[in-house]
Amino acid sequence: MTNDSIALNRHKTSVKYLAHYAEPEVLSLATFPEQSRYRHVIVIPAFQESALFIERFIDSKLAEQQCLVIVVINQPDNDFGLAHQQDQIGLAQEVVKQGQQVWQQDNLSLIVLNHNSRNKNANSAILIVNRYTQPIPAEQGVGLARKIGADLAIKLFVTGNILSSWVHSTDADAYLPDNYLTAHAGDSTNLKSAVATCCNFYHHSNQQEIHQANLRYENALRYYVAGLTYAQSPYAYFTIGSILSFDMLAYCQARGFPKRSAGEDFYLLNKLAKLGDVVYLADVSIKLDARPSQRVPFGTGPAVQNIMLLEEQGLDYQYYHPEIFIELKASLKAFENLWQYRETPELWLTSLSNTSKQALINIGLLTFISKQKTSKQAQFDKQLTVWFDSFKTLKFIHALRDLGLGNIPLEQAIANAPFDL
Repeated sequence: MTNDSIALNRHKTSVKYLAHYAEPEVLSLATFPEQSRYRHVIVIPAFQESALFIERFIDSKLAEQQCLVIVVINQPDNDFGLAHQQDQIGLAQEVVKQGQQVWQQDNLSLIVLNHNSRNKNANSAILIVNRYTQPIPAEQGVGLARKIGADLAIKLFVTGNILSSWVHSTDADAYLPDNYLTAHAGDSTNLKSAVATCCNFYHHSNQQEIHQANLRYENALRYYVAGLTYAQSPYAYFTIGSILSFDMLAYCQARGFPKRSAGEDFYLLNKLAKLGDVVYLADVSIKLDARPSQRVPFGTGPAVQNIMLLEEQGLDYQYYHPEIFIELKASLKAFENLWQYRETPELWLTSLSNTSKQALINIGLLTFISKQKTSKQAQFDKQLTVWFDSFKTLKFIHALRDLGLGNIPLEQAIANAPFDL
């Protein structure tokens, strides 16, 4: 496809997505200033945050690169969220002080930063989304917050107010490097078939106990992705919302962030990876504040709290057995000739270990095969890759664990693994 046809396809798909799936905030952009144009867009959900992340952005080189930062100041509608409503109001007030408000419509406010004394070279802006006066349903949580921000970015791209087709998703605890935006330049050869990118990352805390717990969890994340890479899984990538960027066309095709209180990054990437490449940007390294948290039901914050609790009790933090990734690799390799045995899958299963055989049966492989018996090999193989996706891979791993390959201390798992982090 030519660049013009790609642009036309992206525009048509975006318009269709906005018409059927966009959040109500998009309607408020009907009066957005036509002259307010930005090269890049960053989306940040903010709950229980101070304005320090905005100050960091203003002080950085990123603020000099014509960037619109969409900050969705949100809170859940449960008792925990309502208890922090004054914090959210205070954050909004602090953000407004960082520049000059030039536009306001419904629950949206545009703050221009080039009038700010912190950085005379700033040519960016903040778009504040007020989702604390009308809180977000607790069960939709950060997923809805990210979706609101991304939907607004899509709309502003369609209207010509955003020039880049990349949406950068991050969090208030992320320290973005100077090359964060330029790494997604349109002429980048490694992004030609990319639908999403994941930046490099590391956690840090001045409190040694928290720092060490985060380091252990970070090692677990790297171990898991390294294991998937070793097994040659097409879904070997990090699923961390604060290091994620995605192409608008693919995002619209995937119908946006799922409205979930956690795991929204995992499920979005699971859909995006079926549309193209998820590229790892090793040279773009994001520092993340290491901090325990209970704002979401699972993820980094709760995991760090759990690790700290285990350490207080003198217990090991346990993780997946490295043998699991050996079994996964053998299964993925065997998938290459599964089509030939579609009429006799029980015979094909005999080439695997009893553990993998039972795990595949437990997650529904035989049901998948029964629905694909008339498919040509190319279609069968494609559907198999789509079926055995990131979520199904995780279910397979959990099935192997439950069938005898139980968790072991993380450090032991890393030491015994047939791959490096």
